[in-house]
Amino acid sequence: MTSRRRLGRLFLGVAGLATVIEVVFFHHLNHLLNSQQVATERAIQQLVRVRGTQILSNLKKQYQGVTQSPNGQYATYVETAGNGTDVVHVVSLETGKQISEATDLYPVQYVEWLGNAEVFVGEQRSPGNLELNTFYVSNGQQADITAASVPVFSGLSPDAQITKVTYSTQTNDIFVLITSNGSSQIYHVGTMEDVQAVPVPAGYVKNIAMTETGKILYVEMNQNGVWNVLKLSETSATSSYTPDFEMNAQLVKANAALISVVGDTLYYGAVNSNGLVTAVYRQSQGTSELVKQLTHPILASRISVTGTGELVLNPSAVTNASV
Repeated sequence: MTSRRRLGRLFLGVAGLATVIEVVFFHHLNHLLNSQQVATERAIQQLVRVRGTQILSNLKKQYQGVTQSPNGQYATYVETAGNGTDVVHVVSLETGKQISEATDLYPVQYVEWLGNAEVFVGEQRSPGNLELNTFYVSNGQQADITAASVPVFSGLSPDAQITKVTYSTQTNDIFVLITSNGSSQIYHVGTMEDVQAVPVPAGYVKNIAMTETGKILYVEMNQNGVWNVLKLSETSATSSYTPDFEMNAQLVKANAALISVVGDTLYYGAVNSNGLVTAVYRQSQGTSELVKQLTHPILASRISVTGTGELVLNPSAVTNASV
């Protein structure tokens, strides 16, 4: 009887050991398979990125208005149709095939992504008469056809051009920068498409970017030969029902270039005497910190910031382009 008990315990011990070995083996095998799957997915993603970069490069060689959607899946380009009107095409950066197109446009001056589903298009109805149109990526339908109205900017200099658009996804406020012959003007567009001029300190505005909450507009402007970054904030006097959209101006940094705003965080660059960025900083709630000291100074336009705050130097494309 004792021998049988010992044999039974031995059998159970061997069986238990076999089970442990089996569990360890399959755990190791599962780890290897998961690692292989992750490696395969990364390789595929890398191939997709390489193909997307090639598509963007080829588009830039042939067309203007080449931009990349924030999620990196789509690109735009502009061409003139046989009837003389402009067309904005949207293509997949994975396949290179067309997704949609916005047709019969006035001469296009500016293209910018509105999220990943819509695209802003700045058009020139006639010299000194501009409009800010939008269209859906899925089908190319345009706001100036489907909506009651679109923002129109009239009575401007004949060479006036929409050069930057920034917006808030939370409030739907839009700010538009229009430049002409060395002068500049910022406009606010409300939810009812009402257009108001935004008074700013004396100087030439080069770039604008708004926070996600829509309460602060950052501005890069040349004041007496110095490039500065300013913060324009809404005040108790700010109203969409007055002739001007009044905001309070405050200097953020002198000798600086506006790079981007991600969420409510400002990214700006310190510039040298040649106007090139030597270091990138970010500012949140009034506190600035160094993000990166650049080995080789470059133009602010050659620096982009991803939605997660990652710096990209010399990107293959950005989300907006002048035409």
